[in-house]
This record gives sequence, C-alpha cells and structure tokens, in this order.
Amino acid sequence: MPSSKKKTAPNKKTTAKSTRLKAGASKKRKAKKRSTGKRLKPRRSSVRKKAFFKPSLIISLLSLCLIFFLVYLFILDQRISQRFEGRIWQLPAHVYARPLELFVGKSISLKQLKFELEYLNYQKVEQLPQQPAQYRYWENAFEIKTRNFTFWDGNEPAHTIRVTIENNAVTQLIDIYTGQNNDLVRFDAGYLTGIFPAHSQDRVLLRLDDVPDMFIKMLLLIEDRRFFSHWGVDPRAIARAMMVNFYAGQTVQGGSTLTQQLVKNLFLSQDKKLIRKINEALMSLLLEFHYDKKLILETYLNEIYLGQDGRRAIHGFGLASEFYFGKDLKELSIDEMAILVGMVKGASYYNPKRNPENAKQRRDLVLNTMQALGLLTVRQSAKLSNKPVVTAKHAKSGLYPAFIDVVKLQLQQDYQAEDLSSEGLRVFTTLDPYIQFETEQAIKNTLPMLANNKTLQAAAVVVSPLNGDVLAVVGDRNPTFKGFNRALNAQRPIGSLIKPIVYLSALERQSDYTLATILDDSEFIVTQANQPDWQPQNYDKETRGDVTLYEALLNSYNIPAARTGLDVGLDKVVKTLGVLGADQQIAAYPSLALGAVNMSPIAVVGIYQSLSANGFHSPLRSVFAVLDKNKKPLERYSLEVKSGVKPEAVTLINSALIDVTKYGTAKQLSKNLTIQVAGKTGTSDDFRDSWFAGFSADIVAVVWTGYDDNRPTSLTGSSGAMKIWQNMVKEIAYKPYQLPQSPHLSKHWIDGKNGLLTEKNCKSAVELLFVDGSQPVQKSDCVAGKKSGWFFGLFD
Repeated sequence: MPSSKKKTAPNKKTTAKSTRLKAGASKKRKAKKRSTGKRLKPRRSSVRKKAFFKPSLIISLLSLCLIFFLVYLFILDQRISQRFEGRIWQLPAHVYARPLELFVGKSISLKQLKFELEYLNYQKVEQLPQQPAQYRYWENAFEIKTRNFTFWDGNEPAHTIRVTIENNAVTQLIDIYTGQNNDLVRFDAGYLTGIFPAHSQDRVLLRLDDVPDMFIKMLLLIEDRRFFSHWGVDPRAIARAMMVNFYAGQTVQGGSTLTQQLVKNLFLSQDKKLIRKINEALMSLLLEFHYDKKLILETYLNEIYLGQDGRRAIHGFGLASEFYFGKDLKELSIDEMAILVGMVKGASYYNPKRNPENAKQRRDLVLNTMQALGLLTVRQSAKLSNKPVVTAKHAKSGLYPAFIDVVKLQLQQDYQAEDLSSEGLRVFTTLDPYIQFETEQAIKNTLPMLANNKTLQAAAVVVSPLNGDVLAVVGDRNPTFKGFNRALNAQRPIGSLIKPIVYLSALERQSDYTLATILDDSEFIVTQANQPDWQPQNYDKETRGDVTLYEALLNSYNIPAARTGLDVGLDKVVKTLGVLGADQQIAAYPSLALGAVNMSPIAVVGIYQSLSANGFHSPLRSVFAVLDKNKKPLERYSLEVKSGVKPEAVTLINSALIDVTKYGTAKQLSKNLTIQVAGKTGTSDDFRDSWFAGFSADIVAVVWTGYDDNRPTSLTGSSGAMKIWQNMVKEIAYKPYQLPQSPHLSKHWIDGKNGLLTEKNCKSAVELLFVDGSQPVQKSDCVAGKKSGWFFGLFD
C-alpha cells in the first residue's frame, strides 16, 4: 500500500527562527554593500521637502534680489542724472586762421590765391561756379563762389565774384551776376584746431528748432520709426530685426532705438556683451522716464559719432555737416542729408571722403526708402540718386603747434579766465596760411644745405609791420612737432642784432651823433671791478682806425659799437630796447652793446616791428577776436600803440639798414630779391647762433638757427639764418620798404673817409640822411672819380 504523508501545522519556533535568519541575511547584504562602496538611495524625507520650499525663504530671496536690482537701478539713474543735469559736453574753443580779404589794390600773387583756395579746399570746376566753395580760373582771372560764414562782426554771405590779378595785385573785383564792383570780399576762415578740452572730441551744437523737418523725418525713418511712441526700448523693432537677421543668415539689421544708441555713445562701451545690452536697455528706460523726447532727440543729434579728422573725433550732425560739406545743416540738399543719415550705420565704412562709393550706395538706399514711404516722388528719388558724392575738403587740423602756443599765451594775457572757461568759443587768429606754409618750406628746404645733419635747429616768426599781427610761427625744423617751441621759448644771445638799437640810442642825441659821425675802431679794453678786463674784437680781428657810424653799422664792426654803447650809456640802450618792445629784465653789462643778452625770436621780432613802423610799437597780436557760444564778441584788455623814440632817428637807422642789404653784411639780398628790404645779420660768440632780422613794407621776419646743445655752428648770420630769410621773403613779400617822408630830414653827400661834406662825384662819396641842421658844415678835399671805387669796395 502506498504510504501517505501527514500534513503538520507550522511550528511557531521554526517560523520565528526563519524570520530572524532572513533579517540577518538582509543586514549582511547591507553591510556587504557598504563594504563595496555602494550607497543605497535614501528615501526623501517629506519633512525636508517642505522646509526647502518654505514661503518665508522665497520671499527673503526675492526681496534681496529686488533690493539689489533697485540699488543697481539707482546707480545707473545717478549716472544719467549727473550727465544730463551738468555739462553734457566739454566743448573746445574753435580756432581759425585769418580770413582772406580781397579788394582792388590788395597785394596777392596768382600763386597765393590758388594756394588759399586749395587750403580752404574749394573745388575746381570747369563751368561757372554754382555751389559754395567752387572756383575756376584761366590766365590771371578767377571766378569764385565763396562760403557763407559768421565772423565777429556778423554774417558774411556767399559771393560769386570775378577776380583779376596783375603784377601781384588785385586789379578787378566784380559781382558776376550784377556786374557791380565789390569794395571788399571776405572768404571763410580756415579751421586750425580746438584748444582747452581734455579730450579730442568736437561738436557744433544744434538746437532742435534749427534742424530741418526733412532731416528729422529722414533720420527717424531710417533709424527709429516709432521713436515718439516707445519707452526707450522697442520690442517690435527687436522682433522685426530678429526675423530679418534669421532669414538673412547674418546680422543685417539692428533693433536699437535712438535712445539706446544715445545711451551707448554717452555712457557705455562698444563691447557686444550681454551685461552691456542689459545696461543699455535699463538706462534707456530711465532716460525716457526722466527726460522729454525732444531733449533726447536733440542730444542724439549732437552726440552721434560721424568720423575722424586726424585726432579730432567728429560728433554730431552739426559739425559733420560743416566738415563734409562746408555748410550748415539747414543748408544741405536732400541727397547730402541722406549721406549723413546713412553714416549712422557705419561712420568709417560710409565716410563720403574716404569711401564715396559706399556712401553713395547707402545714400541711395535712404532715398529709396523715403520714396517708398511717400517722402519723395519717384522722379525726385531718381534725380537725387544720379548726383555724384561731392564733399568739401578742409585743411587738416592741428598742424601749427608753435603758433597755437602763442595763441594760448595771448588768450591768457588778454582775456578774463572765466570767459575762456566757457563753452563753445570761436577764436579768430592772425595766422596767414600762405605765409606760414612758405616759412615752413624755407626752413625745411634750406636747413639741409646749411648742415649735413638733422640736429641743426631753426625758428622763425613773421609779423605785420603795420599792427604787429603774428602771421606765421615755426618753432622746430619739423614745423608740426609738438615739443619745445624755440620761437617762443628759446633764449639765445642776439649778437649784432642789437647794434641798430645801440646806434639808435646815439642818434637820438642829434647834437652828438649822425650817420657821418667818426667812431674809433682801434684796440679797446674795458676795466671792470672784480671782473676780468673786457676787450672786444672785430669779426676779422682787424682794426680800421676812424670809421663813420654808417660804415660801422654796415659792416657790423664790434669795437665802434662797444665804444658807442658805453658813451651813450648802457642804461639808455636798455631803455631804448624797452621802448621798442623788449619786456624782460636786461643787465647793463658792457657786453650788452655787442648783443650779450638772451632773447627769443618772438621777442626780437617785436623790437624790429617797432623799427619797421618808424618807432611806433604795437604789442604783438595773434588773436583778433573771440566769440562766445552765442557768437558775441568777448571783451578784451585794450592794446596801445606807443612811441618813445624820435621818429627821425629811427628813419636814419632804417636808411642804414636798407644799405646793409645792398652793400653791407647782407648784400646778397639785393642780388637775390626783387624788392627793397632792410635788415641786420647777427652772430653770437663762437658762431653758436645765426640770426637775421629784417622787413619789407608788408612783413617783418626774424630767423634763428643753431644747435640746442649750444655748440658752434660755423655759420654767421649771413651764411645761415639770412639764407632761410631770403628764401622765405622772396615768396611772401610784395611791397618794397620805403623810408617815410619827413620835412625835417634831407640827404647830403659825405666823404666816407672822414665824414665831411663832399661832391657827388667824389669816389669815396656816399649819400646819407640827416636831421636838418645836423649835417657837417666842413667840406672834404675829395678827389673826383667813380663813387663805386675803393669805398664801396670795402663792402665786397
């Protein structure tokens, strides 16, 4: 029989044991896992989850972020407020050259008039000039349309004139359209530079009311169509730009508003970073919150960057209009306006001077957009698109550092400091661009012929004999060098340039001295207390016994000059220097009579200007007028023309200085110049300094050359500085110097050997000027013969 299994009930003890075994196995498994480095995933605690999202913590974090954001907004807001409530811009003073003035009889050459037109960047055309700043010429006639310009005495409108020049003078000046004679035509003044700002930015400020409506419409159409409806940031424009760029596959359109562009220009960098874009948006909103739309638009018109003029940044449409087209914004044609508006996208790429083709493409795009929206007809748009891009070129700024130094000095001397600190000044100077150019050329071209090195330096100053206007200044062999200005600051011994002043002091004593007075040219020793004896010598170390004052000056003898200076009194010589314009302390040592006094070229030219004006000293002037931001003249300190010397004595000296350039140490001038001039050479001890000072009827010029380290040059006044002077004057002087007529002066023939009266046919005769009654009464026993014999042979 099969056996049967009996089911038994589970044993409680067995069950409990089994449970304990399972629990132990589980613990072992956990321990094993810990020993192998594996971690079991803990269960998330519902309590912890609740604590992390605690409302009080979220509120605290949000509050902290809000505080930080508000503080950040406050800082940005302060930056905006400080800029807009103070001076938005620090404007430089605009400095201009003297304006060219034409009238019948004006001395000017064909070469100079061409230079002046090119300097002002007038455009040469083949037909009758129709636009401002255009001209044409043939032979000796010019037809010119000038620019409109505002001067110290009001606005000068544009003129269309015909100028005829013959023999270096204007012979005809008529209005082309009326046929009437013009009394005077004044050209616009050439821009020189901006002074006084700490940066290189420049602007011509515009008021919104002065900007043409068409220009505003054009600008908003191209740059920000919803300017008057958005709050500084335009989401629609951003979305539109994103779509256009997406389909184009590149960035072809921006979404920035005018306000954002203004913020970027005034406050931010050009970096394309997210934080910059965030700041731009926030500051734009703040700017719109605080300020009126019209003020924002006006500020934008004056701030936008539109190119470079050398180191000067062109900001604003006002200055850009003048710089690129030579006229005010309100005078621009529609196509010219379109060029400026097109430049906003890229001032360099669309620069009409440098990239006219790019500028034309962008201009035509602006015109087509205007036509599409009904601002122009199809015919108008086509006609304007066919016009060439024509810009008005201007002289490069900042080219005359030595002259600008003189301007700054005079402004500080002649005007109130608080006036000079105001914004937007217009400074009209006396600089003559043509004379400045020829002075620079004479130095640059002549110096290499004087020394075979690049360290020989030079300086020159040219002024007007009539009023002391400073016409040109060069302070370095490289005229554009902005360093040490030798014309203004180099103090060097003037040597024989002082001899005319020594003899002038003597000739004022009319009872004791005349040009025929016999002077002693023999060995001479001056004993000085507590100092070595002083023994002057002539240039050639020779002595000649008795010589006339005239001959001593002509040949620049040292010993007679030293004796004369001591005889009339060195204090008298110092006084004469002061009366003629020297404004420095001068020690009255015996060597003063031979030029042992340090002066700058500009100080010397002031003295010789007084001689050229027959003793009437005019303080040198480099600034003619200064206008404030409202174009009203500033009040200046008055200048007085004074004379403290006898005019007759000056005329006697000048008659001898004419002969210096004919028969004396500067006689080469009469061979190389076509007009009569007067002048004097100067050489300091050991040939360290070479000088020449002289004048015609229309210019006074002083030239110095030497080494900065004061080593000898081997150049005399005639072999060095005079050559520069000659090459300069033959280009800039038109009128010969003539002695003034005086009823108290008369000419007499004198025997050059003894200073006595003689006949004209005496072979040593020379004709000299005398104050009536001072001429010799005794006659010389002179042998008749050719007067060009031995006496004038002394000067060969």
